[in-house]
Amino acid sequence: MMSWKKHKVITSILLLAIILTATAPAALGGIDDLKKQQQDLSNQIKNLRNNINKVEANKKDISEELAELEEKLNLAQKELAETEAKLRENQTKLVNTIEELKQAEQQVEEQKDDLNVRMRTLYKTGPVDYIEVILASSSFSDFLTRLDLVKRIIESDKNLLMEFKARQEEVAKKKAELEEQQRIIAQQRDDIDARRASIVSYRGDRQRLMAELEKQKKEYERQEDKLQKDSENLRRQILEWEMKNQKGFFGTGEFLWPTPSSTYITSEFGWRTHPIFKTRRFHEGIDIGASMGADVLAADDGEVIFSGSYGGYGNTIIVSHGGGISTQYSHLSKLLVAEGKKVLKGDKIGLVGSTGWSTGPHLHFGVIKDGEVVNPWNWLK
Repeated sequence: MMSWKKHKVITSILLLAIILTATAPAALGGIDDLKKQQQDLSNQIKNLRNNINKVEANKKDISEELAELEEKLNLAQKELAETEAKLRENQTKLVNTIEELKQAEQQVEEQKDDLNVRMRTLYKTGPVDYIEVILASSSFSDFLTRLDLVKRIIESDKNLLMEFKARQEEVAKKKAELEEQQRIIAQQRDDIDARRASIVSYRGDRQRLMAELEKQKKEYERQEDKLQKDSENLRRQILEWEMKNQKGFFGTGEFLWPTPSSTYITSEFGWRTHPIFKTRRFHEGIDIGASMGADVLAADDGEVIFSGSYGGYGNTIIVSHGGGISTQYSHLSKLLVAEGKKVLKGDKIGLVGSTGWSTGPHLHFGVIKDGEVVNPWNWLK
């Protein structure tokens, strides 16, 4: 996969090549030279449009990746918040358990102290002798009662001590478990935080790349705009030459509506916001919305002086009607007549399409007078 740095170097070379070749068209000796230069400009515009489309595709990929990163970041933030909540909850449990352990240890110590007192007393008085117990007893039943009482006291102390030791061990075990949970949760928190930081860093890289792509696209569009203006200037030179070499006016002078299947106007003649570039540009004709493949008719009698790819207009036919008047039919899906073909008003010359700079199937219909665009409505009414 090509590195971004290498991509930028190639892009810079490409832009330099475009700048060097995108010079204003010079006045050449013959019509063939003019048309060749027009074709060269059209090819440059086509290549530049391909580069813009590639940048747009890259931007789309980066945009989708950024959206995915945002989801991952939100998920990491949520997991981090949940883990920190668990950590606080576990910390509270650990504090309570440590307090329980202290109380259990204190109870064990108190019980041990009581037992020690008894043991010291027993040590000082010596072991209980059966004769002393008998002598001290008023009867044999009293003796048994006294002996049983001593055994019970000792057994009680022993059981109580064992109980508290068991409690002490249980609390200590619980404390160890909570401390281990605390360690695991803290590790999870650190891992999630590290993952979040990595996502934030990568997102920053993608955002910077998106900014570079946007900058690159604007430069491409600037160069494309210059090439398009050069192409338009050259087009006018070609049309002026063609019209000067036409003998008289051979059209009827009344234009037929070029799309019999539709009269729906999607964009008028004049200044507008370009549907693709989102900038203010002068629209040199009217756009008629129609179905893909619908018939396009010659507006008047004339001769086809251009039939082919025409820059941003895509597949285009230009018909000269003599007297410096021509009609333009653009964005066609199919060209049905070639240059030099004589056509009559109403002849089918092409099919509606969406070639060139287009957001959907339609016909761009324009009128050119002495090499300059004019409002088509002045000829259609």
